[in-house]
Amino acid sequence: MKKIYQFMVVFVACFITVTSTAQITVQGVPRTEVSTPKHLKKPAQKDANFTFDDIQYWVGEGEKKAALVVQWNDTKTPDALVWGYKFDGDKKGIDMLLEIAKVDPRFYLLVMEGTQYGSAIGGIGYDLDGKGTVALVKNGNTTYPVYPKDGKIVTDSYDFDDWTALDPNDHWVSGWYTGYFSYWIKDDNNGFSYSGVGASSRELVDGSWDVWNFYAGMNEFDLATTFTAVPALAPPITEFTKGFFMVNEEWFGHTNGSVNFISEDGRVVYRPYSTVNNNEAFGATTQFGTIYGDNFYFVSKQHQDGGDTNYTPGGRLVVADAKTLVKKAGFDVIGGGDGRSFLGVNPKTGYIGAANGIFLFDIENLKVGALIEGTGGGSSYAGQIGNMIRTSQLVFAVKQSKGVLVIDPTTHRVIHTLAGAYSSIVQAKDGSIWAALKNKLVKIDPSTFATEEVAIPTTNVGESWGAWNAGSLTYSNQENALYYITGAGWGLGKDIVRFDVETKTFNEKFAEIPGQRDENGTPLPNKQIPYGSALRIDPLNGNLILNTTESGYGSHYQKNWVHTFNKDSELINTLELQDYYWFPAVTVFPDNEPAVISNELKDEYFVSDVLTIDLKDKVSDKDNLSAAIVKTLTIVDNQDVAKIELTANEELVIHPLLNGTAKIEVHFTSNGKVTTKAMTFKTSRLGTGDIHKTTSDVYPNPFTNELVLESKEIQMVEIYSVTGQKVAEAHAKQGKNVLQLNHLKQGVYILKANNQTYKLIKK
Repeated sequence: MKKIYQFMVVFVACFITVTSTAQITVQGVPRTEVSTPKHLKKPAQKDANFTFDDIQYWVGEGEKKAALVVQWNDTKTPDALVWGYKFDGDKKGIDMLLEIAKVDPRFYLLVMEGTQYGSAIGGIGYDLDGKGTVALVKNGNTTYPVYPKDGKIVTDSYDFDDWTALDPNDHWVSGWYTGYFSYWIKDDNNGFSYSGVGASSRELVDGSWDVWNFYAGMNEFDLATTFTAVPALAPPITEFTKGFFMVNEEWFGHTNGSVNFISEDGRVVYRPYSTVNNNEAFGATTQFGTIYGDNFYFVSKQHQDGGDTNYTPGGRLVVADAKTLVKKAGFDVIGGGDGRSFLGVNPKTGYIGAANGIFLFDIENLKVGALIEGTGGGSSYAGQIGNMIRTSQLVFAVKQSKGVLVIDPTTHRVIHTLAGAYSSIVQAKDGSIWAALKNKLVKIDPSTFATEEVAIPTTNVGESWGAWNAGSLTYSNQENALYYITGAGWGLGKDIVRFDVETKTFNEKFAEIPGQRDENGTPLPNKQIPYGSALRIDPLNGNLILNTTESGYGSHYQKNWVHTFNKDSELINTLELQDYYWFPAVTVFPDNEPAVISNELKDEYFVSDVLTIDLKDKVSDKDNLSAAIVKTLTIVDNQDVAKIELTANEELVIHPLLNGTAKIEVHFTSNGKVTTKAMTFKTSRLGTGDIHKTTSDVYPNPFTNELVLESKEIQMVEIYSVTGQKVAEAHAKQGKNVLQLNHLKQGVYILKANNQTYKLIKK
């Protein structure tokens, strides 16, 4: 009987254990293999000193408040982080989780949806180091990370144990069989209780607390005695004007093209265009971007990437607001062929560079136009259009295998072709034009098109035709110099070269690309290499912006850096981007500054002889080439009193014909933004050999220091230099007036009085 009694005791004990174990649920799912947490026996307590008032980061809107706590127990600090959630109406625990994950870019989830128990939370992550890399790796496959959409990654099975964070410095834990997230809730002051239901069934009330506490290794962990508020994010950037853009090809076969923004304080805004435009992107392999006027133009090679399931494709050409990135238009077809580049020609017209020619673009009506005659021909990889520049007079465009096309931007006709295997073209600060020809830089006269070749001592300019990109050849707006990265076949080398435009000399070791060797000087097996155009120069400060990735193919391309060098070749900043296959294509700088007209250009001129005003030095633009500013003329009121013209040499010439007044406007178009100067010319037919003979009114003439004026009435007397500058004025009374003009230098002057114009000579 004793043995039977002992057996029955053991059986009852086992039955109780099994029964107890069978009753435990994990997020509402019955789990027979999971031990009953000892906390079920009594309520668990939280950090008693932490209240809603301590929460710094809130998501949602409404009168009700709840708190979310995630406790990772992964030895990283701070642990047990707290978010706030505001809401109205009926909300569940899963709503709080998902809405916080969607809004907070640092927070991400691994979720299995659609089970009979609702959504199962398999893993929770937080970007603890602030790097921005938010992605998961399954079964160690770092070549193909999985990136969250709206803050979550969805899996279709309880495979939570197979996932790890791409960034090992993140808070990240996940599991189902080797560990799991226990779910604790509290709606009153009696402490936390283990939730018998999952987050999909948990009803939130005003004052709710939810804690997700990870049981690593299936071991219990007490609720933390210290909670830490998640820090609030900096206010979102809504106008992208202070910093620069990085246009990205993106991961072909997986995502359409994108753009990132790097603010002047070092913040990186990833895919702001997609954020602003409801998850839209660009086309496939976005290779070019430029700002002209109020628009940002993004050009992609194809209209979409079929492998992208997260972002809606935008087409080969996407037009957005330059400040807010709000989409204005998108085009799958850009006239024909794949996209290459874009150039603003005037505020009404742009040129689209494609794989088979240049097509007109109507900026005012956002419409693609016809092919420019003479720019087509050749296959996609033998006749493609590359870089295009707009000088103050003409357009210069590089066409593969043909040379540099010179286009009249008023008639849109090719007027000249410079034959040669050119790869890129730029304009320098002094207005000179330079094209890359492998191991030469070629200077092109913007008027006669005469060329001057300057041989590069030992290096080449990087080729850009094979898998076309905008090339590394670039110019400075602060100094009369060009820069490029040494070429290595279709790729790029490790050195930045500086070319002095004035002296025509090269510094082929201006700067070395970082990441070539370790701290001991040993060459690294996977070096940093430039990608895309790789190099551009900030127009406001002359700093060089260099983007690099890591050599080695595969997962190495997830590593990307942005380096900043100053004009003295010093590396002054390095920014590491979040791990992803960005394949950065080209840096673009905002256009914030308008053209500024010099005070030397006056509102009013007195003209008695031919007056010539050189406009080239009368206007400047801090963030664009002043030499490229386009000048145009509008006659407001003339009445045939003068012949007024704007010459090809950018000189304003006024020929007086009659006494009278002419009014004009000179328009200065700098990168699509127009600044207008209104000018008035008071004209006289008098020439340098015509002296007014009415000496009874004004005498003596010539004079020395005093001039006598016989006035018939009270009037204003004005004296001008022959260049139109007013040098003296006086109120004349009726009768004899003596004007003291000893301050005037010897020379010829024009006096206006008695409704007459007099030429005066001071001895």
